[in-house]
Amino acid sequence: MTRTDDLIRSLASAAGRPRSSASLQAVLAITGAASLACALVLVFSVIGIRQDFADMAVRLPFAFKLAYTVALVVGSSVVALYAATPGASATALYTILPAVILLALGVIFDPTASPIMGRTNTAVALCVGSILFLSLPAMILTFLVVMRRGAPTQPLFAGAVIGVLAASVGALAYTVACKNDGMAFVAIWYAVACAIMAAIGAVAGHRVLRW
Repeated sequence: MTRTDDLIRSLASAAGRPRSSASLQAVLAITGAASLACALVLVFSVIGIRQDFADMAVRLPFAFKLAYTVALVVGSSVVALYAATPGASATALYTILPAVILLALGVIFDPTASPIMGRTNTAVALCVGSILFLSLPAMILTFLVVMRRGAPTQPLFAGAVIGVLAASVGALAYTVACKNDGMAFVAIWYAVACAIMAAIGAVAGHRVLRW
């Protein structure tokens, strides 16, 4: 811990923004719920849910996909909370481990034998593009509401975390529309969408979150 870090913590505290404050947690929770609601509205109004959703919703592949995306949202939300406070470190990334474990289990026990590239020529582009599209509400709201109320001292890291969080929200909403239940497909292409949003978030964070 350096004197500079101590000074930053002191200034943030004096400004009424203590580390991991209950108010910041509440703001993040409300913002996350609003982001997911917006993403679901976009799914129903623009993309549309899969026609066999009622049948697939009770099967194991969908359960793994849903559990994975929920765990990713929760884990990345915790990391985002730390990233919004002074002196945040990457050690909080361990909270994403449950999502990684669920994803690995899903790949191991996947009964679908679905190809990695999906069952159609447009599956990959549709999946990645849809998640990026559905991530936009979470990206915008988190930048404008959560990070502006916090005191991030590592703009690149904070921005990248916002990108992952936004992508995880978008992926969660997309589960009701995604027609590819193979966990190998999910593991690769959902991760690609997260990586793209992380890169976009890092660039945006470097520009708008600097003190």
